Amino acid sequence: MPDFESRTADWLPFDQALARILGQVSPLPSETVPLDEALGRALAGDVLAPTPLPPWDNSAMDGYAIRGDDVAGATKDRPVVLVVTGVIHAGTRFEGTVGQGEAVRIMTGGEVPAGADTVIRVEDTDREETDTGSLRIYSERDRGRHVRPAGQDWPEGAVALKSGTGIGPGQTAVLAASRASLVSVHRRPKVAILASGDELVDLDSQSSDPHRIPESNSHYVSAGVRAAGGTPMRLGIARDDRADIRRHLARAADADVLVTLGGASMGEGDLFKTVLDDLGLELDFWRVKIRPGSPMSFGRLPLKDGGSQTVFGLPGNPASTFVTFEVFVRPFLLALAGHVRLERPIVTALAAGNLRAAGDITGFLRVRLSRSSAELEASLAGPQGSGLVGSLGAADGLAIIPEGVEEIPRGAPVEVMLLDDPRSVSPTPVDESQRVAE
Repeated sequence: MPDFESRTADWLPFDQALARILGQVSPLPSETVPLDEALGRALAGDVLAPTPLPPWDNSAMDGYAIRGDDVAGATKDRPVVLVVTGVIHAGTRFEGTVGQGEAVRIMTGGEVPAGADTVIRVEDTDREETDTGSLRIYSERDRGRHVRPAGQDWPEGAVALKSGTGIGPGQTAVLAASRASLVSVHRRPKVAILASGDELVDLDSQSSDPHRIPESNSHYVSAGVRAAGGTPMRLGIARDDRADIRRHLARAADADVLVTLGGASMGEGDLFKTVLDDLGLELDFWRVKIRPGSPMSFGRLPLKDGGSQTVFGLPGNPASTFVTFEVFVRPFLLALAGHVRLERPIVTALAAGNLRAAGDITGFLRVRLSRSSAELEASLAGPQGSGLVGSLGAADGLAIIPEGVEEIPRGAPVEVMLLDDPRSVSPTPVDESQRVAE
């Protein structure tokens, strides 16, 4: 087993580290859930349309179903007069056929009767107000229009949604239209989260010691796991003591993923590595060429049942935890949950000031976005120290400073990875039973 006190850092470039991580993930098994419980999940198979949608030609507006040739040349001064033979509401059918010189009043969504190929809008008629049983039409502009054909959305047997699609409100509408009351989705990843550090105090603690720091990282990671569709298990805070760390880790055995927070470097109190090594951790790499967050690690821990658990060792500085979770752990969890779309949207903005990073790493700067005239601008969300928390709540995105670039000058374009808008997050419900007590 490696001697972590003397281990040489791997220092993987960002892209290579991410590729190594995603190259070791396979989606979790599937399960069937009711449609209304599928939000945020990923489809475990293609969803096929059982019938055409719409199932029949239907009207795109309120008006009259007619034969288009009957209104050729119609004007306000020379209206066409047709005989009204019935009315169709949405959900009802007209059993007859629209013949030459005939019209049927129809509501939006109503099934267009046989013989009709046009729906004339009500505004271009006299609304049957002049003579009982007859209709005057004053324009031919709707000739051949306003009929939505059967199968316009999809034909029978078409793929309505592909496997791996994440289910949001729009996908829920498609599934409902496909008559999918039950949905096959991948299981939610269960993620154990363990912080360590004698200097930390949990929010539930009554301690008022001013020399101890409120532990925030596990709350952030727990929220990030829920937002990514997983189920978090907060294991509390382990002391800087090997036995206490082992005691906490013993309660993570049924999790798919373990995320440790802190103890990622080589300090005297950084004990996670040695404890995990004693437990048989198969370390894939340690240290990545990014800032903040370089001392992260990734590997797999063998379990007693013969399986293994993915382990992410994240640095304890809040900004480092934030960045490494966003760029490495989140896409892994999405892939584990069966999603095929793993990347956050990236936009191009203009730097509102000089954006600096060390030239030998990939830098991720917390930035705010604003629009000046027609241009999107990125400005620092606050001080960028890795131990600071305030800018995490103010950031709209992470400005990406590529390896080899020391500065993006004011006015130059910069790529920004967008972060979640809290109003658009579709998290898993909070399950308090997964909060593991100290």
